[in-house]
Amino acid sequence: MKKMLLSSALKDISSRNTAIASTYQSLARHLPPGPLCKLAKSMAEQRLALGKTLVEASVVLTLPDSEIEFEVDPASAVSAATVAGAVGNPKVLLKMMTEAELADHELLATVAGAVLPASISIAERLASEAESARKRSVWVQDHLDLINIG
Repeated sequence: MKKMLLSSALKDISSRNTAIASTYQSLARHLPPGPLCKLAKSMAEQRLALGKTLVEASVVLTLPDSEIEFEVDPASAVSAATVAGAVGNPKVLLKMMTEAELADHELLATVAGAVLPASISIAERLASEAESARKRSVWVQDHLDLINIG
């Protein structure tokens, strides 16, 4: 568990999101055309949209100086070794993506609850982004399941 101020957490999550979006874009360039490439590109685009929501939350909100507790470190990102292992290995890539999306679900849901007193609309948008991360993890898991069947 990690405790940190809400404002710091939003900055860390935003940095994490930018790094993961960049990773997805980079990996998509190394994938052959097909469903996995389309998935990585789509997820990168969705993360860019999430980045806009995170920036808005940081700018619009007068954030309470409250400390919140996270199960997942908001500053954590995908390691370079994991990314290197994912190139050319669809199973490793999909497992990495699933873990990243599930972690985002947890992070965004926690932040949504923390910003609720400051802004219901921003909290709802963050909760929606948390649900989107959960759905992305399901899509990735579906791809992994299909690879494991074959």
